[in-house]
Amino acid sequence: MKSWLNPRFMLIPLAALFVYSSPALAQKYAVPFPRSGAKNTLENRYFSVWDVTFENGKSTGMHQLPLDQVYVFLTEGPVKFTRPDGTWTIEQEKMGAVRYETKGTVESEEGAGDTSARAFIFQLKDAVPPKREIVPGIPDKLPREGTVKLFETPRVIIWDYTWLTGMKSPLHLHYHIDAAVYIVGGKTVVSTYQGPRTNNWAVGQVVGGTEPLKAPHQESQLEGEPRAISVTLK
Repeated sequence: MKSWLNPRFMLIPLAALFVYSSPALAQKYAVPFPRSGAKNTLENRYFSVWDVTFENGKSTGMHQLPLDQVYVFLTEGPVKFTRPDGTWTIEQEKMGAVRYETKGTVESEEGAGDTSARAFIFQLKDAVPPKREIVPGIPDKLPREGTVKLFETPRVIIWDYTWLTGMKSPLHLHYHIDAAVYIVGGKTVVSTYQGPRTNNWAVGQVVGGTEPLKAPHQESQLEGEPRAISVTLK
């Protein structure tokens, strides 16, 4: 019996199946980084941190976030966020404002005014941070005087801390991995068994290591009132 199926027509549904398969859909949107207007400032197994300027009318294009990410704004300015369905919002960002987006979010971003907002974007990688046993009587780095908890998720705590004039921290350890960006500059002094060391913090300076600091130490304000936003892994 002669078959009525024509092999040429069988190619059409097979091609359609490929186009709409999950792997193909996964490639529909670009990744957010690297891109024009963004500079990588820290890269380790826990964080990828980008210094980003949102220029007026310059859209990033629609992209999908491969990782959870935290925005820390250094300057004021309006930013427009557009979703795949065409709806959008404009946020008037301020210095020290923080925004959190979850992995899988799809959006585009662009500056929406004469003032270009600048932000540091912390991408949270999937590496599990080490757990360190708490030493009795020795507190963690944060919280302490001059510290505000901005928000908390199952993965991170976002701290806003300022070195107030005359402030001196208690003897402490760093029990958690974190990365931070300074939004106000100044100087602090770190005192350890090796003696004092002066840190000169600049606006936009990013710090972050891959191991908790193991030596107990104290820190104190020396010049100005430096302020930083810390993204601390739990």
